[in-house]
Amino acid sequence: MSISLGWKKGIPSKDGLYFVAVKLGEAAGTYDFQHWNGEAWESLDFGHVIAFVSIQDLKNALDIKWPEDSDIVYKSKELSGDDSELWSEG
Repeated sequence: MSISLGWKKGIPSKDGLYFVAVKLGEAAGTYDFQHWNGEAWESLDFGHVIAFVSIQDLKNALDIKWPEDSDIVYKSKELSGDDSELWSEG
């Protein structure tokens, strides 16, 4: 499975955690998570970031199943036709 991300180039406009593509040389690269502090990538020890996406954009691109099964069954509440049950003033 291959996922297309909306990679951005340059530098982020906001501080935060990003998923980045790091170029290590002419024929090598890796992906990493890096924090942008508004001026620099905080823990980039090697290579240089050639593209990035926000963590929210990465999460939105993936359909990740939560690691726990839930026994909770959600049921909608049946409301009577009387609207007085919907609101109360204190």
